[in-house]
Amino acid sequence: MPVKSKKLKAEMWDRMQFLFRNYYDRMVHLKLTYMGRIDLALLKQITVYMVEKAPVLHSSFNTTVLEPYWREEQYTADDIVTFAQTADADFDADNFLAGTIPYDNNVQIKIAVFEQAVDDGYKTVLALRVNHMCMDGGDLKYFIVTLVQNYNRLKRGEYGAISMKAGSRSFDQVYSKLEGEDLKHAKGLYKNISKSKDHVGFPWSEASDSDINRIIRREIDEKRFAEMRSVAKKMGITVNDALMAITFRTLYELCGLKEDDSLTVSCAIDLRKHIEQGGAKGGLTNHTSWLACRTLERGKTMQDTVVNVIRSMKTFKRDKFIGLYSLPLLKLAYTIFPQDIAEFAIKKGYDNPLLAVSNMGQLDDKGLTFDGLTLKGGFISGATKYKPFFLMSVTTLLGRMTLSTAIRGSATDVAVANRYFDLIEKYLGEFVEI
Repeated sequence: MPVKSKKLKAEMWDRMQFLFRNYYDRMVHLKLTYMGRIDLALLKQITVYMVEKAPVLHSSFNTTVLEPYWREEQYTADDIVTFAQTADADFDADNFLAGTIPYDNNVQIKIAVFEQAVDDGYKTVLALRVNHMCMDGGDLKYFIVTLVQNYNRLKRGEYGAISMKAGSRSFDQVYSKLEGEDLKHAKGLYKNISKSKDHVGFPWSEASDSDINRIIRREIDEKRFAEMRSVAKKMGITVNDALMAITFRTLYELCGLKEDDSLTVSCAIDLRKHIEQGGAKGGLTNHTSWLACRTLERGKTMQDTVVNVIRSMKTFKRDKFIGLYSLPLLKLAYTIFPQDIAEFAIKKGYDNPLLAVSNMGQLDDKGLTFDGLTLKGGFISGATKYKPFFLMSVTTLLGRMTLSTAIRGSATDVAVANRYFDLIEKYLGEFVEI
C-alpha cells in the first residue's frame, strides 16, 4: 500500500512568490566555475541528504480555491543532479540557467555539473536553479556553502560533522528580536512605504512571443572594485551606497531623464537582521523585503548624486523597523481571504518595482571550494524578469563584483543591458575619481 504523502503549509512568502509569477519566472540562479573534477556520486549523496532535511525542496506546490499547500513527492538523486561532459561548459551552463522549474514539479531545485577537458586538466562548472518560492538569495548562499562543506566533510569521512539547518519557514521569525512596545508596533505596520512615486521604466524593447530567458552580466575586476571600496570607505559610506549612486546616475542617462526629474529605484533588504541568530535556526525560506530609494534630481556631478542617494537611504537606515512595513497587511489578506481573492486584493495594492537592485553581498570563496578543486569565479542572479521590469543582482567573489540582470527578452535587449553595464562602468570611473 503506497505511503500517503505529507502536506506542508504554504507560508506567506511562498504564496507571495507564487503571486510574483506574473512578473518573473520565480527562479534564483547560481553559477560556480572550478578547475578540477567533482566527485559526482559524493555530490549526489550529500544533495539528497540536504534535500531530505528541507522537505519543501522535494515537494510540489498545489493551488486550491481556499488555501494552497506543498505536498512531499517521491524523487531520486538524478531528478536533481545531472552531469555532462561538454566542449563548452560555460555555454551549456548558461543554457541550463535559462530554464525553469514548474511549481508542481516533484523537486524544486536542479543542479547541473558540466565538465570540460582543457589543456591543464578539467574545467568544471556547477549551475544551480531553485524555485524562489522555497528560498531567496540569502538562503541560497547558506545552502551552497553548506553543500560544499558537507561534501568536503563526507569526503574526509567526517560523517558526524555533516549538517543542515531545519525549522520554521514562517515569516514571523522577523519579530523574534522584538519585545514589548516594539513588538506591538511592528505588528501594526500596515502601511506600505515601498511603493514608487515615479513610473520610470527600463528601456527594454516591446515584449514579443519570440523573447527567451537570458542572463546578461558584467564583471568588475579586482583592481576597480578595490578602488570603489577604498573611495567609499574614505567617504564614510558603504559599497552598496556607492553602487546605488552609480546606478542612479546610469539610469538617468539610459532612460533619457532630465536633471530635475525624480527617480525611484527599489533596493532589497535582508530581513535576517531582525531574526535571532540571523535565521540560522529556521528552515530555508524567503526573508527579503524592499525599500524605495528616491532622488528628486540627478545632481550636476557624481558627488551630488551620492549626496542625494545618501539622504534618501539615511531615512531608512535610521528606522529600526526597516523592511517590516506592510507585512501585517499581507498576513491579514492571506488569513481572511481565500487564495484567489487574496491574490486579487494584494495585486490591487501592490506595485512590483519597475527598477530594482538586489545586492546579495560577498560570497565565501573558502566555503565554496570543493576539496581538490580550485574556485575560479561565480555569481548569484535573481529571477528572470518579464518586461517592463528590471532587476540588477550583485554578488562579490574572489575580489570581483558581478552585476547581472535576467530578462525574458531579445538580442536587442541584450544590447540594451550591455549599454547599461557600459554606463555603470563609466560612472564607476567617475566615482573612483572623486
